[in-house]
Amino acid sequence: MDEKEALRERMRQLGRLNNEVDFSQEDQATCRQVLDSALYRHCSTLFAFFPIAGEVDITPILSDAILTRCLALPRSHSDGSLSFHTVTDLNGLQRGRYQIREPGEGRVVVPGGDDLMLIPALAYDRGHHRLGRGKGYYDRYLSQHNSVTTVGVCRSYQLVGEIPTETWDRMVDQVISSGILY
Repeated sequence: MDEKEALRERMRQLGRLNNEVDFSQEDQATCRQVLDSALYRHCSTLFAFFPIAGEVDITPILSDAILTRCLALPRSHSDGSLSFHTVTDLNGLQRGRYQIREPGEGRVVVPGGDDLMLIPALAYDRGHHRLGRGKGYYDRYLSQHNSVTTVGVCRSYQLVGEIPTETWDRMVDQVISSGILY
């Protein structure tokens, strides 16, 4: 097993071990940091994700974005690509590939220079490297849409010392964990 896959397995195990831990204070601090940031205040469209178990609960940010700007969430496709679609109601999301809630409707939007993208991961490091789930969806998407400002959000146990990287791995511009900006 290579170093990256070993780290993925370790992070999945940590996720299972932390399944019963209450991260609501950490998640709220992260949401406050995002909502108070100049990046968020000045973005036209927020590109984000609907959180699954083990990810930062960013639903307060999603709800705010619906009211104050355009919100776009991803839809995954069988060819390994992502597309982002406008969302006006979180209750309208449906289970997609991998049972992740995603938009069933909404126009397709692509990020521009004044937009912000929040990105989930199994882990981040302080150098802004990301360990995804291994399918490459975000790496492929960001290689085609690299003008958008990206912020990784994670819980404290998901912030690790160093993540092994490959040439195709895309870094994020900032990482926020427990409300602390890296």
